[in-house]
Amino acid sequence: MEKILLNIWYSNQFVYKLASYILIPISLLYLLFFYLISLFKTENKIAIPVICVGNINVGGTGKTSTLLKIINHFKINKKNICVLLKGYGGKKPIFKKVSPSDSAVLVGDEAIIYSNHVPTYISTNRRLAVKKILNDVSPDFILLDDGFQDRSIYKDKNILMVNGERGFGNRLCLPAGPLRELIKPALKRAQFLIIVGDDKTKIRNTYKNINIDTLTASIEPLYIDKNKKYLAFSGIGNNQSFFDTLMNNNCTVIKTIEFPDHHFFSENELSHLKRTATDNNLSLITTEKDFVRIPEDKRKGIECLKVEIKLPNMDEFMQKLVN
Repeated sequence: MEKILLNIWYSNQFVYKLASYILIPISLLYLLFFYLISLFKTENKIAIPVICVGNINVGGTGKTSTLLKIINHFKINKKNICVLLKGYGGKKPIFKKVSPSDSAVLVGDEAIIYSNHVPTYISTNRRLAVKKILNDVSPDFILLDDGFQDRSIYKDKNILMVNGERGFGNRLCLPAGPLRELIKPALKRAQFLIIVGDDKTKIRNTYKNINIDTLTASIEPLYIDKNKKYLAFSGIGNNQSFFDTLMNNNCTVIKTIEFPDHHFFSENELSHLKRTATDNNLSLITTEKDFVRIPEDKRKGIECLKVEIKLPNMDEFMQKLVN
C-alpha cells in the first residue's frame, strides 16, 4: 500500500495521476477538517524559545540529521537545550524522559538517537510536555522534532524540510498527495526552508516571491568502506534517499531491500537478510534509525551508516535562528 501511495504522489504516469484526481474530494474534506481545527486552537507561548524542525510532506525529509546538526552547534556554544518529539514508531507514552537504553518499541528510533546527545522527551501532548520540561531541566531552547502542524504551542522559529528529489510531489494534500497542508500558507508561517539535495523540482524558483530564507543542504556519510559490496536495507520515510546516499558516495550497492517506515525487524527477516548477504558475498548496511530498532543481540554483522547534514554558512544560519 505504501508503494502505491508513493507512486500516486510522486509518479508522472497517467494511471497514478488519475488515481490522485479521484482522491481529491477526500483531500478537500481533509483540508476543511485541518483548517477548522486550526481556527479553534490557541498557541501557547512559553518563557523560552521553541524551535521547530518540521515538514509538510509525509515521509522522510532529513529532519533528524538537521536537528542533530543544530544540537551540535548549540552544544559547542554551551547552550542548555532539549528535544521534544512524539516518539513515532513507539508506543507513545503521555510523557517520558528518554534514556539511550530505552527500547525503540517504547519510545521510537529517533528519540533514542537524540537521547545520546541531549535530554530528550516524548509526549503525545506537547503543551503538557513543555510545562514538565521547564520544571525538569529549565533549558535555554526547546527543539521540536516535527510539530509544525500542532497549533497548541507557539514556535518562535520554524524550519521546514523538503527533499530536493521529491519536492512537494503532485502538490496535493492527503490522501491525493503527500502534503499535510497547503504549500504557500505553510511557507508563510515558516522562517526557513531547507532543500535537501539538488532542487530538481525547482522549489526555490517556484516560491521565490515568498519571504522565507531558503537553503540547500546535502547529506554526507561520516564514514563508509568503499571497498565493500553491499546489501542495503532500510525502513525509513524515504528509503531511496538512503540508497542514493550510498551510491552517490561511490559505494557498490548490489542489492537493496525496502521495509515500511519505522519497521521493527522480526528474527526471521534478520536471518533472511544475513543469509542473503552471506550467499552473495555482500556486507549488510542500514541506517542509524533502523539500526537502533534491531535488537542488540542481532546487530552483529550489520553496519550502521551514520550521516550528517552539510549546510552552507552554518554560523550565519544559527545566528538568524536564535535572534
